[in-house]
Amino acid sequence: MMLGRITSCLATRGLQRILISRTPASVERLQWSSIPREVSTSMSTFQQHEQSIQDENTDFTAGNGKETTYVEEEVAKFRLMASSWWDPHGDCKPLHSLNKLRVSMICDGLIQSGIAKPEYVEGPTPLKGLKILDVGCGGGILCEPLARLGASVVGLDAAEENITVAKLHAEQDPKVHRNVEYLYGTIEEHAETVNVSYDAVIASEVLEHVESTDLFLSTCAQTIKPGGSFFITTINKTPFSWVGGIAIAEYVLHLLPPGTHDWNKFIPRQELLFVLEKYGFVTRLVHGMGYNPLTNNWFWLSDTSINYAVHCVKEK
Repeated sequence: MMLGRITSCLATRGLQRILISRTPASVERLQWSSIPREVSTSMSTFQQHEQSIQDENTDFTAGNGKETTYVEEEVAKFRLMASSWWDPHGDCKPLHSLNKLRVSMICDGLIQSGIAKPEYVEGPTPLKGLKILDVGCGGGILCEPLARLGASVVGLDAAEENITVAKLHAEQDPKVHRNVEYLYGTIEEHAETVNVSYDAVIASEVLEHVESTDLFLSTCAQTIKPGGSFFITTINKTPFSWVGGIAIAEYVLHLLPPGTHDWNKFIPRQELLFVLEKYGFVTRLVHGMGYNPLTNNWFWLSDTSINYAVHCVKEK
């Protein structure tokens, strides 16, 4: 469940303004008038942040009565992508490019946090000896490079078709195949059955596609060992993300099918950091991310108004 990553192709405000300036004024007025008002992230107390999360995430239960993060409509979108995950010129082209940022952030973060094994950090497999969970792994685009760096990677996805594709592709590279395991299911199901704690959990472009973000984050936290890392990339909840990530990306440039994203599922950066703190994490890094669709290149930004990345460490 990971397609939010493509939508920040207009991550710089300057490019947004250029594109908006080319839109008829009447359309521009219509778009801005229909933008939902952003939930304030400047509330005076942590309790207010916590309550807003709880209010948004009530009454989402699975058929067995248990609360769940699974949303069939969201999973169905990525089930349809099963045949295109490894097409370098297809819909997932920006996802492959995003690895330039994600892999370096994860590798550097694990080394700097001190959890990476000192005897391996200077060699070709700096992540050797570490166990990593990639939640919402899709076809394994991020799992494979981490496996090549030596990590033992578990890829988890709620679309069985994606897991099938990921397994088949991993078989093409013996080094990847021996270091990666793909599992079909949700994070709640996995947390109930797994008997190990992970050195790192990744949720890259997943948060904006789940139900009950609080449940998702708390369940991921349960699977991380003290001193382990949580890496997240997602989309901020701002007017800029509505214009750049939905209106322009989906309806003007057609980089994504209309309806791929729901602005109401985006989570404000400060709100996410508050929730992570609630579950015992210390934030180590927050970066904005930008994408240039002309060159198919992602780059780091100080501006987090659309796409952003977070690295946090679980307190010991």
